[in-house]
Amino acid sequence: MAEQRKKTKKKSSVPKKTPVVTQTGTTGNLKFLLPILAITFIAFIPALSNGFTNWDDIMYVTGNSLLKELNFEGIKNIFTTPVVSNYHPLTILSLAINYQLAELTPWSYHLTSIFLHLANTALVFWFILYLSSGNKWVSGCVALLFGIHPMHVESVAWISERKDLLYTLFYLSAMIVYIQYLRNKKTTYILMVTGLGALSLLSKPAAIVLPLSLLLIDFYFRRQWSWKWVIEKIPLFIMSGIIAYATFAVQLDRAIASVGLYSILERFCFAGFGLIWYLLKILVPYPLSALHPFPESLSIWYYLATVAAIGGVAFLLFKVKNRNYLFGFGFYIVNLLLVLQLVSIGNAVVAERYTYVPYIGIFFLVCMEIYKLIETKWAGYRRIILGIGGVWIVLMMVMTWMRIPVWKSSETLWENILQHYPDSPRAWTNKGLIYYDQKDWNQVIEHLSNALKYDPLYADALEWRARSYLETKEYDKALSDALAFQKARPTKTVALFLLARIYDASGNNEEALNMYNKLIPLEPNMPEYVNNRGTLYFNKLQNYEAAKKDFEQSIQLNPSIGLYYLNLSRCYYMLGDAGKAKEYAQQAKQLGSVIDPSYAQLIGLE
Repeated sequence: MAEQRKKTKKKSSVPKKTPVVTQTGTTGNLKFLLPILAITFIAFIPALSNGFTNWDDIMYVTGNSLLKELNFEGIKNIFTTPVVSNYHPLTILSLAINYQLAELTPWSYHLTSIFLHLANTALVFWFILYLSSGNKWVSGCVALLFGIHPMHVESVAWISERKDLLYTLFYLSAMIVYIQYLRNKKTTYILMVTGLGALSLLSKPAAIVLPLSLLLIDFYFRRQWSWKWVIEKIPLFIMSGIIAYATFAVQLDRAIASVGLYSILERFCFAGFGLIWYLLKILVPYPLSALHPFPESLSIWYYLATVAAIGGVAFLLFKVKNRNYLFGFGFYIVNLLLVLQLVSIGNAVVAERYTYVPYIGIFFLVCMEIYKLIETKWAGYRRIILGIGGVWIVLMMVMTWMRIPVWKSSETLWENILQHYPDSPRAWTNKGLIYYDQKDWNQVIEHLSNALKYDPLYADALEWRARSYLETKEYDKALSDALAFQKARPTKTVALFLLARIYDASGNNEEALNMYNKLIPLEPNMPEYVNNRGTLYFNKLQNYEAAKKDFEQSIQLNPSIGLYYLNLSRCYYMLGDAGKAKEYAQQAKQLGSVIDPSYAQLIGLE
């Protein structure tokens, strides 16, 4: 009977390879981990000398009004407002906390990024420790590679990539807790996984592939298949679907605009190229660039890489049985799926920051396989292998140290990109915008003209060159660029605003008013637009009643701008109401506006 019961006994849900924790305890593990964290910290020390750049840092930090208030209304705005066409409120909240603590002190943001990277490095160690059944050597090597690899500099040294660091923190935590769930089958753990997954999704939409990574963990631990694999992840799939839909909705215009740019074959080749390019950069991360633009046409390398990628994936699926390879490459591919440019969003065919999580899979399989070999077949060559590996790791650390200063400023960043891609209109444009802030209009126009030489329809260059020509009072050139900008980006209301300003400055009052009348119904909550139309009514058309209504509406939209009160004061004066003129001038003064002494005397303002 006992034998019969043995034969009919139901298989365990993790029959062959149950996740285990290292037997040496926390203290033993920390002896491995702390030196790795110290080395990683040393490698990223140069980032503390870096500043902000004009690549997204303006929209995320220096010009982001969402960071300034952490009251109920401010937090509500953070959770309801997309930033740079993405919904990642926890990332913005973390930047807002940074702002409350240090305002716009760059090193504080960089220090926070380094600490988040160190936390992620520690989590990689624990994740691999659980995945490798307590192998500290493999865990330490993977964590060290993750911590110091030059391909990860972009995620850490670029302040705007706080989203990478934060979503990875929760992503790794979710996977670690999930392994605990596989060990103990406690409902509490799966609830924690769901909660951590939600936090990861709210940090960056890239976390929508987390359920797929968890399925790979099920496979790696030989968990007996049942529909429970899927059912327990349904909340994550639902949340991922919601975030995917929200992201698609926010980026719909950009996605539609990209549809006709590349054929299906080209997109397929972008994906194949990316899979191989990222693999090669693990071993030889040189040369590096913060921007890798789409090619004007596909070279032979794109086709060869695509053939290699298809062959490699097919070989893995049909021939490879080794679970280290299947899990490692599977994790790598799953976490690259969203950025392989099958749908083209952005300006880069590949990007170094996209490797932050995917490389964990490759590091794991390589370290596991090398460890097995030096313990068996290559035992006699252990010192040679470890020596070569040590030299390579030191080289990676040196390259990381040298790469970080590229992100020191906007100038160093775009100059480095132009060294690799001298025909990049984005690089020429963003470098030119450095001089825009300095009001060096000749330099701005020269750089933007270089951008337009390589792409005559590059919208950002057209917009900012039009603005520069407006500043230099070259109205015909400004108008030409503004009209081309509107044609290139017909859905952008800022094109109408730019045209309105140019018509106003050049004395074409009728067209200026026409542009404002088109613009304001499209953007009714923009006080600047309403105020500018009011200024046109007041200065050029002498329609003081219409101007008064616009200035009153501007104040309703933003009651904290003193200029709006001063403009309304002048309206009342022209309409013969000196009392109201004085009242609003007083409010303007309290809000910091400078009142002309002669006007103050006219209305009796002390």
